[in-house]
Amino acid sequence: MADRLNASCRCGGVKFSFPVESAGVFCCHCGDCRKAHGNYMAVIGAPRDDVRFEADGTLQWYGYSDKARRGFCSTCGSRLFKDNIGTDLLMVSAGVIDGDTGKQIVKNILTEFKGDWYELPEVHDA
Repeated sequence: MADRLNASCRCGGVKFSFPVESAGVFCCHCGDCRKAHGNYMAVIGAPRDDVRFEADGTLQWYGYSDKARRGFCSTCGSRLFKDNIGTDLLMVSAGVIDGDTGKQIVKNILTEFKGDWYELPEVHDA
């Protein structure tokens, strides 16, 4: 496997990569993530300074609080990032990675807010 994971939005207006050794997949079940993604949000925490953009002309940010914002493609609407402002990690939507990730779900968070229509995803040891 390459040393970086490549990712993109549906239309290709945003293309980026980040280190393959980034953390495993975290699933957030809070109401905000469910509203933004239509279900729980599966993300990989990428070191912010190691995210490299090949294209970002259609990347837009929606700041919904003073602590967090979401990045999306303004053309196709793909939900790409959750940015917890002031942290070292940029949370990358796992579904936008091109090809296999080699990752597994390592943690479910805020499970007390999960929807009643699904079971929690299985967690694997990191």
